[in-house]
Amino acid sequence: MARITIEDSLRVAKTRFGLVSLASKRAHQLLKGSQPLVVSKNREIVQALREIAAGKVVYANPEYLNGTKEDFKPIPDSTEFIGDEEYIE
Repeated sequence: MARITIEDSLRVAKTRFGLVSLASKRAHQLLKGSQPLVVSKNREIVQALREIAAGKVVYANPEYLNGTKEDFKPIPDSTEFIGDEEYIE
C-alpha cells in the first residue's frame, strides 16, 4: 500500500494552510457520516488526505487562496491580549 505524503496533497491544495483547512473540513464531514470518495481503510484524516491527493476534494472557491498581505489588517499596537501579563517583564 502506498503511503500518502503531504507533497501529494499539496499539489491540489497549493499551500500548507489550505491543506490543513481542506483536510480538516473533509475529515469532519467523514466523521459525521459522509461517504468516502476513495476506497481506504484509514482513519478519517488520512482518508481526507487521500481524497485530496486524488483530486476528489477541492475548494469550492479557489479564489479564496489568492489573498495578499494587503487583504489583511494589522493589529494595532495598543491591543491587549489575554494572558500577556505573565510575559511582560
